[in-house]
Amino acid sequence: MKLKTDEFKDCIKTILQAIDTKEPSMFTETLELITSGSNLFLNVTNREYYVSVKFKLENEEKFHASVNARVFLNLISQVTTDYIEMTLENNNIKIIANGEYKLPIIYNGASMLVLPKIEVNNVTNEMSINSDILLSILNYNSKELQVGTPVKPVQKYYYIDEHGAITFTSGACINNFELEKPIKILLNDKVVKLFKLFKDTDKVEFKMGQEDLGNGLIQTRVQFKSDNIDLSAKLQDSSLVSSVPVTAIRTMGTKTYPYSILISKNSIIQAINRLSLFNDGGLYGFFEFTSDSVTIYNYNKDSKEVIKLENKLDNFEYKFILDLNNLKLILDTCQEDYLTITFGDTKAVIINRNDIINIIPELKIS
Repeated sequence: MKLKTDEFKDCIKTILQAIDTKEPSMFTETLELITSGSNLFLNVTNREYYVSVKFKLENEEKFHASVNARVFLNLISQVTTDYIEMTLENNNIKIIANGEYKLPIIYNGASMLVLPKIEVNNVTNEMSINSDILLSILNYNSKELQVGTPVKPVQKYYYIDEHGAITFTSGACINNFELEKPIKILLNDKVVKLFKLFKDTDKVEFKMGQEDLGNGLIQTRVQFKSDNIDLSAKLQDSSLVSSVPVTAIRTMGTKTYPYSILISKNSIIQAINRLSLFNDGGLYGFFEFTSDSVTIYNYNKDSKEVIKLENKLDNFEYKFILDLNNLKLILDTCQEDYLTITFGDTKAVIINRNDIINIIPELKIS
């Protein structure tokens, strides 16, 4: 089997992103290569998800081997010849490029290891999803899981329904979009991180099904598929879905607050960067508003910066405390130069831009 190196390297970069490095096992360390007609499929799994990347061959081939993923992928990434040749030789893959290399085929007992697919049967939902939606979940909702500490198991997951996606810890991120059909699912962080595989795709075909595991156990499975990427995954117990306070979170993000200001995003980020140098006592910032400005203090209140507001509020004074690290993580995802920030109920500060709403809790420090 002869492969054009540059094109195959692009395929290698894609599948490399899907390898689970956090939980080493016989399965996560294995790459399965299998042909069907003139297509070569590169498959990896951690048994929670299964990813298959399709590579178009010049001719029909017969080839099937499972090898050490890291060794194979790292070798191919360093090849400089125009073409790579691969053949099966005894219990090895023989690779001819800058030199000749033999990579042992992985066996499970007497048979070659075949990675278990995650099939989606008994389909209950099918639709197309814009890849921009999946990437926005990855780019925006994932930040919320970095800014707080989960208290309940459900707070480690991404809630997705036909109206958007929600992640929540101490605060929340509300991502508003509309899907073709009703849905309510929870995805884990590993699966959502794989949405980056679809960055060069316009539409992704989504499928959801119920797998009967026996003894009354039903497992929900999902599939996200484009022309050359196939991602399937097993979902968590569906009973967790109902524990997400969807209505309460969306109401908190969209209700009318007493105060609304317009402020330069970069001015806040730059002030946080400078003030954080003097925050030996903690990562909190004190925000004190007047009619035309906000003063931001460090934790010890021995350093401060004043930022002018873009709008003016008459007879206006308000104070709150925020975690500066959390605030900066959120601000770093904002593409807008100026942000609308609402607050005033003593509980939450809301950053609302386009389809993304961030809820940041006001802190109480004793």
